[in-house]
Amino acid sequence: MTSARGDGPYFDRLVEEAGDFNPFTDHGWETLARRFAAAIPGTGFRVLDVGCGTGRSRRVYQDRSERYAGLDLSLGALRLARQRFADAAWLQADALRLPVRAASFDVVAFSSVLHHLPDRRAALAEAARVLRPGGWAFAFDPNLLHPAMLLFRHPRSPLYNPEGVSPDERPLLPRTLRADFAAAGFTAIGQRCQSDLPYRAVAPRGFDALLPLYNRADWLWEKTGLGRWLGTFVVTWARRP
Repeated sequence: MTSARGDGPYFDRLVEEAGDFNPFTDHGWETLARRFAAAIPGTGFRVLDVGCGTGRSRRVYQDRSERYAGLDLSLGALRLARQRFADAAWLQADALRLPVRAASFDVVAFSSVLHHLPDRRAALAEAARVLRPGGWAFAFDPNLLHPAMLLFRHPRSPLYNPEGVSPDERPLLPRTLRADFAAAGFTAIGQRCQSDLPYRAVAPRGFDALLPLYNRADWLWEKTGLGRWLGTFVVTWARRP
């Protein structure tokens, strides 16, 4: 959700007004869980979920984690997460200054958060610090190569509408993320664009009427193979040497 200083108040207000932050349907979260399982082998992980929001992203990692901790800037979101999942640890902090010991996690996951950060490479360097040698970083972010993200979510597009967009977020190119991971010292970098991530709601509100059509089109996008290269989100994973 957010771990960028400028986006914290935005998501506090959003959670207070909406009572939650849950962008994807159950099927969307399950798609991301399958992508995580395909990308990173093994089970019993110690997972730090950066940008955990209200705890919805926990389901991407929970089946393969032995210990899970969620981190976010939004206190309102974390309050809801603690109410729902009292068995997990929930931390309020900035992604650029993780309040955990070095080499203490097997996986650091950035749950749709790198595209919010003004200094992604510093955040990835922090992830490398708290990962054990051989540990993994995992991220999913809106893909600038997807037509909807390019037309409606990039500030330079003539069709850009800021409603529902937090102050710091920008969709990213896959190659930009690969370069960021490499600059932070990660190796074995893997990447796969992903569609078939149906949304529960979108902004501006008038777009909701078109959401069933969009979700169906996104499913077809994945089934035809286009999602692999031009999917709604780009999923990136890499290993700390």
